[in-house]
Amino acid sequence: MLRRFESIKGCGIFEDYKWNSSVPDFERINLIYGTNGSGKTSLSRALDALASDGSGSAKVSIRMSDADKTNDRVSSWVHDAEFDRIFVFSDGYVNRSHDFGGDTEVEAVLTLGERTVEDEKLVAELTGLIETAEAELAKATKADRDAEKALDDEYKSVAQTIVTALHRAGGSYASNSNYSKAQARAKFSGSRADWVLLSDADKDAALATVNSDERAKVPSKTYSFGVREGLAAEAADALILSPVSVVLDTLQSHQAAASWVERGRHLHEGIDQCIFCGGRLTDQRKQQIEQHFSDEVEAAQRLVDALIREVETAQTTVEQLLGDGAIAGSLFEDFRTGFQAAHDAAKAEVEQVSNWLAGLLGALQTKRSNVVAPVAFEVGTAPAIDGSVLEAAIKAHNERVAQHTTLVQAAAKKVELHLLKEAETRVAGLVTAAADAAKVKVELEAALVKDREEVAALENVEGDPLPSAEVMARELTRILGRSELSFELLPDGKHYRVTRHGRPARDLSTGERTAITLIHFLESVKRADTGQAKPIVVIDDPVSSLDGGSAMGISTYIWSEVVSKSHIEQVFLLTHNFELFRQWDIQIDGLPGGTQRRGPANNRGFTSNCYELIAPHRDHDGTPKRVPAFILWPPSEDTRVKVRSAYHHAFITTARAHIALADDATMERKLDAQLLYPNVLRRMLETFLAFKSPTTVGNFTTAMRGHGAALEAAGYHGDADGLTPFRRSSRYESRPVARGRGQGDWSDHDEQQEASHPGA
Repeated sequence: MLRRFESIKGCGIFEDYKWNSSVPDFERINLIYGTNGSGKTSLSRALDALASDGSGSAKVSIRMSDADKTNDRVSSWVHDAEFDRIFVFSDGYVNRSHDFGGDTEVEAVLTLGERTVEDEKLVAELTGLIETAEAELAKATKADRDAEKALDDEYKSVAQTIVTALHRAGGSYASNSNYSKAQARAKFSGSRADWVLLSDADKDAALATVNSDERAKVPSKTYSFGVREGLAAEAADALILSPVSVVLDTLQSHQAAASWVERGRHLHEGIDQCIFCGGRLTDQRKQQIEQHFSDEVEAAQRLVDALIREVETAQTTVEQLLGDGAIAGSLFEDFRTGFQAAHDAAKAEVEQVSNWLAGLLGALQTKRSNVVAPVAFEVGTAPAIDGSVLEAAIKAHNERVAQHTTLVQAAAKKVELHLLKEAETRVAGLVTAAADAAKVKVELEAALVKDREEVAALENVEGDPLPSAEVMARELTRILGRSELSFELLPDGKHYRVTRHGRPARDLSTGERTAITLIHFLESVKRADTGQAKPIVVIDDPVSSLDGGSAMGISTYIWSEVVSKSHIEQVFLLTHNFELFRQWDIQIDGLPGGTQRRGPANNRGFTSNCYELIAPHRDHDGTPKRVPAFILWPPSEDTRVKVRSAYHHAFITTARAHIALADDATMERKLDAQLLYPNVLRRMLETFLAFKSPTTVGNFTTAMRGHGAALEAAGYHGDADGLTPFRRSSRYESRPVARGRGQGDWSDHDEQQEASHPGA
C-alpha cells in the first residue's frame, strides 16, 4: 500500500513538497477533499506518471508497506514494483481512453481503452505515413530508375565511343557485342590506376596506328650517296697534269687532232700509207708520232680515263638513287608524309651532286682530248646525298609490319584508357546520383515494411477488455438515471456502436463520456493482471461534469466497485465536491464494524482516513507561492458529525482565513481571503437567508437589502454597511438557489461557483 508522499518535486504546484509527519498515513480508503487550485490534478498526474511508464519516479518518492504495515520502505525517486498496480482515473485518462470514429450520419463507433485508443491513433498515424511514403516511394522508384538509366546510357555511350574509335583493332574492340556497356561498367568497377589522358598528338598517333592497314615489307636500300674521298683532289691534279713528250709540230698547231692521231696510230701498225688521207706514212713519221705519244702521256691518259669512268658511274648511281618516290604508297600512313618530305629534300641534294659530277666530267673529257694540255677548271667540294630519313622510315615500316598486331593492340589500349579517363568524372557523378536515389528508395521501402508490420501487429493485438454492451448500458443507466443510450459491441470486440433513441450518438456530453470511461476503467481494473497483489485505484474528481443526480449515481457506482467488492486493495478518491466528500464520509462511518479511523480496522478491514488538501500562499525562498499541504479532516473526531455540510465547512474555511490574516496580513493572504467573497461567504449567506426568509430565495440582492435594513432597525451596533459588497453584487441575480434538495445540498451550486472562481 501507499502510505505517504515523502516528497514531490516539479509536479504542478508540488514544487518541493514534503510530507508533514503529524498527518496520519494513508489507509485502505483515502478520501481527499480540495477546492480547485489546491493541487488535486497535479497529484493525480504525478501518480499517473508513476503508473503509466515510470517517468514520474524521478519526481516522486513514496513510503510504502504491505497491508499489515510490514515491509516498510521508501521508493527514493526510483521505480518500485508497487507502482505497476496503480490505476489512475482522471481527466487525462478520460481524454486518452475514448475516441469516436465512423460517419456522423451513418454510425457512431466508440473506442474504449487507453491502450486501444492509443493503438488506433497510432494505426491512423501510421496509415497516413504509409500513404505518404507510398507516394514518395513511387517518386523515389522513378528517380532511382531514371538515375540507373542515365548511368546505363553513359556506360553504353562510353562503350560505343571506344568501339567506334578502335573497331579496326579487332578483338574486344571489334563491335559492341564484344565491348558492351556491361564491359564498360566492369571497367569502372575495377582499378583505374593506369587511366591516363593523352595529348592530342599522342592520341592522333595512336589512332593512326590503330587505323593503319596491315602491309608488306618494303625492300631496304641505300638512299645516301657521297663521291669517293679524294676524287675531287685527284681530278684537280689530273686536269693540270702536263706529261713530258716530243710534241709534233702539226699537233701543236692542231691540238684538237691529237686525240684523233692518238687513236689512229694503233691502226697504222705494219702499213706505210695513211688510211685517212692516203699519204705516204714513212718510218720516220711513225717514229715521230710514237715519240709524241710517250709512256707518260699514256699514263696520264689512263688516269683521266679512270676518273671519267668513275664520274660516269657516279652519275648513273645518282640518277637511279631515289627513284620516283612511289614507294611511299607502300608505307604505313603515318610514315608517308615524312617519307615524301625527306624524298623531296633528297631530290634537291641529287640535283646538286649531279651538277657537280657533270661539271667535273666535262673538264675531264676536255683534258682527255689533249692530255698534254692543262685544263683550267676549279673542282669544288663534292656535295653528298643524305638518305638516312628515308632509310629510317623504311626500317620503321618493316619493323611495324613485323609487329603490327602488337603495336595496334598497344595503341588501342592507350586510346581506350584515355577515353575511359575522359568519361570518369561524368560516370562518377551518375554513380553517386544512382546510389543516392537507390538509398532513398531502400530507406523508404524499409520504412514502409516497418510501418506495415507495425500496423499489422497493432491490428492483431488484443485490445483492452471491454464490458459487454448489456453491462455498459445497465451501469450507465444506473449512473445517469436515464436509458436513452444503447450500446452494441461490434464483432471485432474492440468497439461499440452507440445510439441515442436509435440514432447515431456522437454528441455525448462530457458527463456521459466521463461515466462511460469510468465504467470501462473499473472493469479494466477488475480484469487487470497485477500478480498476487491487488490494484491500487486513484479516482480524481469523477463528478466534476455531472449534475447532482448523476453525481450521486456515479458515487454509488464507485463505492460498489471499489469498496463493497474485495478485488481492490487501496483506493484514493479526490474531489472538490463537498457533497460527494460528505456522503463518502458518512458511508465510511457506516461500514460494518463502526468508525475505525486512525485505529484498528473493523471486521472487514476498512481502515480509512479523510484529508483536506489546501494550498495557501507561503514564503518559499523569498517568493510567496501556493504551497499544497494535507490536513486531517475533521480536525477532531468530536467535531466530525457537526461539520458534515457545505454550510459548516464554509464557516471553517472562513475562520481559517481569518486566523491566517490575524497571524500575518500579507497581500497573498488578503487575496486568499478576498477569494472567499464570491464563493464561500456568499454561499453561507444564501444558505442562512434561505432558512431565515424563504420568500426571498432567488433574489439575493433584495434579501440582503432587507436584512441590512432589519439589522439597522433592530438597533444593530455593528456596521450594517459591511454587507455592501454583497448587497451591490449582481453577478448571481439571475441564478436561483437550488430548491427542494434540503439544507447543505450544494453539489451543483458548488461546481458552478468553483468553476467560475478556480482560486477558491
